[in-house]
Amino acid sequence: MKEKKEKKKWGLILFLVFIMLGTTFSFVFFGFSPVTEKAKYNGLIFSFIPRDNIWIAKINGKDAAFSFLPKDADDVLVFDDSFKMLEGRFEIDVTSDANSTFKEAIALAQHQMGLTLAQYNIYVRKGFTANSTFSLPVIICKDATLIVPIVYFNYGNTTNIHVENNCIIAEASSNADFIKVKDRLLYGILGVMN
Repeated sequence: MKEKKEKKKWGLILFLVFIMLGTTFSFVFFGFSPVTEKAKYNGLIFSFIPRDNIWIAKINGKDAAFSFLPKDADDVLVFDDSFKMLEGRFEIDVTSDANSTFKEAIALAQHQMGLTLAQYNIYVRKGFTANSTFSLPVIICKDATLIVPIVYFNYGNTTNIHVENNCIIAEASSNADFIKVKDRLLYGILGVMN
């Protein structure tokens, strides 16, 4: 009888060890697969990180994160010399309307833009076009300067980037397009695309 209990005990222990090892191996081999896809563009290698749903590329020695590959952001219309106004700046101000229908996507785009540009020591200051309950500064296009340019994320019928009175207007008509416009801006600022 004691021998039977001992066998059950060892059987249970072996079963638990098997489960723990199986879980560990599956996590290590399937949970830590950091890169599943790679893509090339103008000599840069983009690696997809499925856990974060982002593409990473080493640009000028730093890791830059994007939601869209350059070929997927290429359909964003770019007018004027938008990127020349943003190149080599220490600060870029971004703004939007606090009541925008797309305020969540715009906030995400601005946040991601700030994270990526911080890698290059470019500070992104966020604000709104009017006073709001969010305690962010009022940033309007007429305050844009050559030293501190402003990017105004705004709803538009077409997805494009253009300049109006020294202010860069980033227009989009859907949540995904605001993220795509952000990536197109980053690609222009970092010299990946013209």
